[in-house]
Amino acid sequence: MIRYDCLKRLAPRITDQLIVTSLSGQKIEWASLSQHPGNLLVGTMGTALGVGIGLAVGLPRRKVIVLESDGSVLLSLFNLATLANLDPKNLIVLVFDNQIYSGTRISEPTATAGKTDLAMMARGAGIGQATTVRELEAFEREIDAALDGSELKFIVCKVEESVVHREIARTDLDPMENKFQFVRYLERSEGRAIFRSRG
Repeated sequence: MIRYDCLKRLAPRITDQLIVTSLSGQKIEWASLSQHPGNLLVGTMGTALGVGIGLAVGLPRRKVIVLESDGSVLLSLFNLATLANLDPKNLIVLVFDNQIYSGTRISEPTATAGKTDLAMMARGAGIGQATTVRELEAFEREIDAALDGSELKFIVCKVEESVVHREIARTDLDPMENKFQFVRYLERSEGRAIFRSRG
């Protein structure tokens, strides 16, 4: 599979879900495919899953989707145990595993290029609904089931190394502007104040 093809199939399925991205090529690709105000384009590696867990726990009636990478998950493995024990039923985690750190131009292999299996690690942490998909048809089946379901899903998407993100124009949405856009969207859609004026 190619990650961009997966994201192209995901984008039309998004309505009011909250989307959290990690710092990798998929952040660039997702921003080019979706201008949903519920996108939080996280700009640091290893934090998207933790942010997604917090959103899912804080907003239990809202579906939250985290777009992660193998390198980012490997950097913050402690999140797997936290995720398993909190078990937010409204969270979907998509880990795009290309077995390489391709966000940089160095392209060094990650541990998943060797013996490491992220779905197995997730199950070992206690996440029962952890699976791996390798074909687009399986990806679509899993994402549809996850969107329609009411249980935590951890889906490792085995994708080929791709440099599509290097050919895509970066979003002109500043990270600070994205944060405020996302929070204001939450305030409108959840009917509650989050940021209050200091004036």
